Amino acid sequence: MARIVLTADRAVFTDYHGNDLFGFGLCLPYRLVPELVQYHILAPKIPADGLRAKYAPYALCKVEASLIAAGFSRRDVVIVPPRMIMKAIDKDTEIVAIHVLDPMGLAPVTWTLKALSGGGKSATELEFEKLMSVIRSLKEKYKFKIVIGGPGNWQLRGYESRYGIDVLFDGEAEVTFPSIVKKLLSGEKVPRYVKGEPVPLDRIPLIVTPSRNGQVQITRGCPRKCHFCNPTMWHFRSFPLNIISREVEFNLRNGIKSIGLVTEDIMLYGARGLELNSHAIRKLFEELTDLARKWEACEKIGFSHVSCASALVLKDVVKYISEIQGLSDDNPTFPQVGLESGSPRLLAKHFRGKVYPWKPEDWPEIVVESSKLFNESYWYPCFTYIVGFPDATPDDYIATTELIDRLRSEEFKGWTFPLLLIPMGGTIIEKKGIRFSEFSKLPQEAIDCMIAGWKLSLDNSKKLVDKLLKIKKPFLSRILNTIVSLALNAMENWINDVSKDPNVIDSVYSNISIRKTYKVIKTTLPAIIEKRL
Repeated sequence: MARIVLTADRAVFTDYHGNDLFGFGLCLPYRLVPELVQYHILAPKIPADGLRAKYAPYALCKVEASLIAAGFSRRDVVIVPPRMIMKAIDKDTEIVAIHVLDPMGLAPVTWTLKALSGGGKSATELEFEKLMSVIRSLKEKYKFKIVIGGPGNWQLRGYESRYGIDVLFDGEAEVTFPSIVKKLLSGEKVPRYVKGEPVPLDRIPLIVTPSRNGQVQITRGCPRKCHFCNPTMWHFRSFPLNIISREVEFNLRNGIKSIGLVTEDIMLYGARGLELNSHAIRKLFEELTDLARKWEACEKIGFSHVSCASALVLKDVVKYISEIQGLSDDNPTFPQVGLESGSPRLLAKHFRGKVYPWKPEDWPEIVVESSKLFNESYWYPCFTYIVGFPDATPDDYIATTELIDRLRSEEFKGWTFPLLLIPMGGTIIEKKGIRFSEFSKLPQEAIDCMIAGWKLSLDNSKKLVDKLLKIKKPFLSRILNTIVSLALNAMENWINDVSKDPNVIDSVYSNISIRKTYKVIKTTLPAIIEKRL
């Protein structure tokens, strides 16, 4: 057996049926996520070759590669799906390292969805606790060390004893993590909390296990310095194109049929700070599109995030990306975009870098104009905005509501999703001691602002759901589409109820549970039969 086992919980260690957006469904309280949907649609099992996962979350692939580059053999290190962890750990196991995203359900989307649905443990929390229950019992027997790292590590500070954590690792792993592992293996004392040092690009090794959904990181960090965001605290740099291409081709050569570019803003690739580089982005998409065609892989190259201001600076690049990939209304892309607030005052104070090279007072117009550009290019974004800044005034919320109303009047295609402010670990806001936002303590203007976003999102969901939810298996596709249709109807009722009385969340919606499969079948089967007839 391997000396070092790498894993993650089921909410992380899955391919989301090829659609990373499905991961947001796991942010709901698990009482609102039917078991059938969670384990067969949102978080299906990742296949394994023996104990070793055939593909894995990109972060685990990077950690494995870093250990091997540091001198460990492939026999020493194994990436294991969570369902096989009991078979993978034995008396030879010395370290179990776990990658976490949202172990305590405190990530912004999860915290918001829990607050708006009446609370309860999220599916992400449930899966982490299930994994740790198994690992802790195995630790008592085999006495290995537990190391936990990843973007969600901050949620576990103060819970080290509860979960048997020996080391809580924060930051970049490629240099510091292997040295920590060597110290643990040699019996040296290691601090409970370790901060990984920034890694030069030439010391970041190529992955040796394919990454789920073909994810490959193209930038690390962010130069915008938004106060509420963790990646912006990391030194910003872009990976060389030859490194990106080699990882993409490795994935494609090993049977992965998609390409997903991991970045805080696709338009920042190749940039020097906030000075953008049109040529670098064009070259990136040209080369990766050629690779996709060579291996007869994906229809389009996915990317996670883009920013309004940078898209407006590089309008020609936005259009080029759409043209080279053949995007259309039947084949759009769905990036995430930080709108944050419609208030120039809040922008100037908390996320001024978002508007560069313009001024804070230009922000509402930039959002509207970029939304037009996105939609004309068949980009249907999810605009997220923040509710609960400690210094937000009624006028700030009204400004956001007015901006959402403008988007509606411009027939914007996409989503406007409110998020409660979360002082995530490592952010500037956390260091200022700002507390979590609570829905019940918001002023009416803030609630009105959230409702405006939900209503626009609901209307557009009805129009775009068929383009967003694509599963190749026909039966599962019918089930998912039926459930989503019922969910949209339920959301409409929820919006109407909350608009009249926000207390209905605790009095009514906190008591709803659709976890059991029989309840799903009872609800969806008549609807599926009706559609087929």
